Amino acid sequence: MVLEPLRLAFRYPHIKVGFTFLFLALIIALAGTYGVDKSYHESGTLKPGLNVLGNSNFERDYYYYNRTLVLKSKYGEVKVNNITYQVYDTLNLTLNSRPHVELISGNVSYDYTSRAVDYPFAPASLIAFVFFLTGLVLSVLGYMRMMSDLRSG
Repeated sequence: MVLEPLRLAFRYPHIKVGFTFLFLALIIALAGTYGVDKSYHESGTLKPGLNVLGNSNFERDYYYYNRTLVLKSKYGEVKVNNITYQVYDTLNLTLNSRPHVELISGNVSYDYTSRAVDYPFAPASLIAFVFFLTGLVLSVLGYMRMMSDLRSG
C-alpha cells in the first residue's frame, strides 16, 4: 500500500535517474568528509635571534587542531609569538599559529609537534553539488510529468 506510489513514480525515467543522481551526490558528499590525520615534528636547539619553527608547506596545506611547543632549559628567556617566557626546566605551550621564537638568553632546546587533518576527497564535493542539482531538476521534471499524466487520465 505504501510502496504503490513509489512504484508509480519510479516508472518515470526522469524520476528514476534524478533519484539516482541524488543518491550518488549523497555518497560523494559523505566521502568528502573523510579526514586523515597528519603530523609534523621538529626538535633541536634554538639559535640566538629569531627562529621560525615548522614547515611552511605543512602549515599551508592542512587544517589544524593542535600545535604543541615544549621548551627545555636550566634557565632561558624566550619570546614566543611576542610573549616573553622564563624557561626553568620544561615549558609546555599550546599554540594557535606557527611559532616565531626569539631566544633572548640561555641555552634552550625545543620540541615542536603540529597535528592536522587532511580531507583528500573534499574536491569531489563540487561533483556532488552538480549531481545534486542535476538530480533535483530531473526529479522535479519527472514529478511534473507524472502529475500531468495523472490529471489527464
